Amino acid sequence: MADLILRGMAIGVIAITIAVLMLHQRPHGTLSVVALGLCTGCYLLVSAPAELPGVLRGALVIGATLTPMALAWMATIQLTDERSQRRPVLILAALTVVAAMLVPVLPMFAPIRGGLAIALYLGLIVLALATDSDDLVNQRRRFRRGFLAAMGALGLIVSIVEVSGLDANLPIWVYPLQASAILVLVLLFSIWALEPAWVPPTDRIRLKPRPDLVERIEQSMRRGIWQREGLTIGAFSEELGVPEHQLRATINSQMGHRNFSTFINTARIKAAKTLLNDPQHERTTILEIAHEVGFASLGPFNKAFRSQTGTNPRDYRNRD
Repeated sequence: MADLILRGMAIGVIAITIAVLMLHQRPHGTLSVVALGLCTGCYLLVSAPAELPGVLRGALVIGATLTPMALAWMATIQLTDERSQRRPVLILAALTVVAAMLVPVLPMFAPIRGGLAIALYLGLIVLALATDSDDLVNQRRRFRRGFLAAMGALGLIVSIVEVSGLDANLPIWVYPLQASAILVLVLLFSIWALEPAWVPPTDRIRLKPRPDLVERIEQSMRRGIWQREGLTIGAFSEELGVPEHQLRATINSQMGHRNFSTFINTARIKAAKTLLNDPQHERTTILEIAHEVGFASLGPFNKAFRSQTGTNPRDYRNRD
């Protein structure tokens, strides 16, 4: 009974969250958030130790099977603006879903599905950690440190249990424990998803417009701070003598950038394009130009250049 009550509470929270989101859409990724909520609701019903009508169960199983894809879709949208960083996680999620759909027909795919699921959740955790320091959007940073870390941990535990075969004869107390963990995650998810658009009074002073700081940032950029290899937002804040959170908030809310490396690379790629267009530098190698504008190696330079221009440096130089 406790298990059903907990699952019912979680499904109720999901339903309310979806209803509010559909009425008052978030500015970024509403559909992916709704999709994850629906798939999680399906999983809660399917994984309950209760009999369900055949047709209803079949539909719920499909929704539950799509949970990894919904989670990867929503998480990658919220974690990063770089499509190249999203792609591996989304591919893993798609493979996990395909393998799960094949299991009823070909049981040999069960361990493959489990292995893919473990790789997916590990990939999400790695992506969350790898992009944390570079992220300028405060809400996304709270998301990755709270909900996603907990969701990834739960997903790993469930996947490991399934792969090891321990889920065949689970004791009855495991089900309410699982339902409790999911309820906590759903509540965290809903708090994040329904966060008011207004800024709390405690944050208003911290996020108060700082035109003086914007000017100091722009001065540092004009002096060429962006040419330093490995420049981090922590080093930038030390250079300016301001708290890191103020620098993050200012670059994000007043200068319109969501990612620190993109902010720095905008200046770097602009300078690189100038050098590539300059006849006096026609014999300068691409690698030398990469070093000149602050990149430690050719790979990151090519990636950043393509991200901002749609082409690579060599083709850009040889155009026309």
